[in-house]
Amino acid sequence: MKRTILVVSLAALAACNQSATDAPAPGDDASASAEATVNPAEAGFEAVAPGAYDIVHADGSVDNLTVHPDLTWSMVAANGDATGGTIFAQGGKNCFVTEGVEGHRCFSGTPPAEDGSIQVTGDDGEVATVRPSAS
Repeated sequence: MKRTILVVSLAALAACNQSATDAPAPGDDASASAEATVNPAEAGFEAVAPGAYDIVHADGSVDNLTVHPDLTWSMVAANGDATGGTIFAQGGKNCFVTEGVEGHRCFSGTPPAEDGSIQVTGDDGEVATVRPSAS
């Protein structure tokens, strides 16, 4: 479970080099969409951008993370386990809540490299690389 949350956090931090989409204005036809979007900057989640990411762990395993426009996430771990939840910012870190799991895990990250990847560190000290997914 720690690994899954780490993967999600890492991916969200890697997203900081991508731009976020704007939320539709109330009364706008787009606001009637079944999947509402949130502008992360307006919501206080400036480092989380929607997109697909690979989380590369120290052992070489790779998890696939998707950050959705509504500040939720879903992930398929290298072992095939699927999880998801919500994202929020706290104390300069990105924090992930996993559905069905009590509490949350927070991660800090480095500035993005030229290829868009970042190194993230969980509050437990685990380090991983988050990179935009090629697929």
